[in-house]
Amino acid sequence: MDSGNKPAVFIAVLNMGLGHATRSLPLIQFLLEKDWRVVLGSSGRSLVFLKKEVPSASFVDLPDYNLRYSAGGVRLSRLLPQIPGFLHAIVNEHQITEQTVLSYKLQAVISDHRYGCYSQTVPSFFISHQLRFATPTGLRPFEIFGFWFNRWFHKKYQAVIVPDVFQKKEGLISGRLSRVNARPDYHFCGILSSIGQQEQTADIDLLVSISGPEPQRTIFEQKILSQIKNIPGKKIVVLGKPEIDTIESSVPGLSIYSHLSRREMQEYFNRSQLIVTRSGYSTLMELVELRKKALLIPTPGQTEQLLLAHRLMKLNWFYSVPQGKLDLAKDIIAARLYPGAPTVPSTRDTLPKIYQLITEKINP
Repeated sequence: MDSGNKPAVFIAVLNMGLGHATRSLPLIQFLLEKDWRVVLGSSGRSLVFLKKEVPSASFVDLPDYNLRYSAGGVRLSRLLPQIPGFLHAIVNEHQITEQTVLSYKLQAVISDHRYGCYSQTVPSFFISHQLRFATPTGLRPFEIFGFWFNRWFHKKYQAVIVPDVFQKKEGLISGRLSRVNARPDYHFCGILSSIGQQEQTADIDLLVSISGPEPQRTIFEQKILSQIKNIPGKKIVVLGKPEIDTIESSVPGLSIYSHLSRREMQEYFNRSQLIVTRSGYSTLMELVELRKKALLIPTPGQTEQLLLAHRLMKLNWFYSVPQGKLDLAKDIIAARLYPGAPTVPSTRDTLPKIYQLITEKINP
């Protein structure tokens, strides 16, 4: 088929850790297999990751939201001054999106949580599990403002794709984050994981996946590396830093990787008996897909991760502990007592649903 006749799409991915990039990857690969032309937009580490994973795609640099967390977590005094820059980035990325649609003659736009990446000329789709912002308990009365902020932007898209399984007015994994009254433009299509189950011998005792925005990513890394040397068995630490080379380890039984490809990550996750990781939503979908046991360490100050970790511990899926109280030797023993997630439809079931939704909107 001539490339000019192929359907073409712009997929814009938020750079907030690597989670949005990893969960978008199976959809990107699915569209490429369907012979679509794919243009990818992101920034920072997410853009580096996508260039490594999908070298055949075209790429567009998007502005970073640059929302920074302090070492002690979220503080309104630090976040509020960042709002003008955040809104300016949304306006800027919208202009870039419209230019990209024209330049590449695209038929659709898919935005993974980038509010400004929609087009007024072609169908646009927004991927998010967070229909409501998670707010600290003291700010819960203000949560409605976050809902209406989301809703105002959601209306600019033909559909909002929620990567979760719908159950009792909300997502099975995301809980109240995705609670919404029935609306025709919200579609719970199922989970999206870039790694799937494989038949592997579980010969890795412990795998630690370090991720998230700075400075908390580095704080987590330092805490893990200072404690893991006392853990027996075969251990792997993945730093989540695709821009650096792999680090040599002098600790017996420990391998440290700056970054793993999705294929390598899939192999190591399947071979691991227990996974220590953040409770970011994309990571949780991977754990659900693989049905692995895990110790969850929420990023301090990220209310969403705290809420999700608390929810899944309450559901008796995974054990969770605050980063500041992490005692790795003790906590991995507790984590092994939790069974992991129940069986849900896999990513292979999700992708055809999303594809059908997109093609129906493009060709009504």
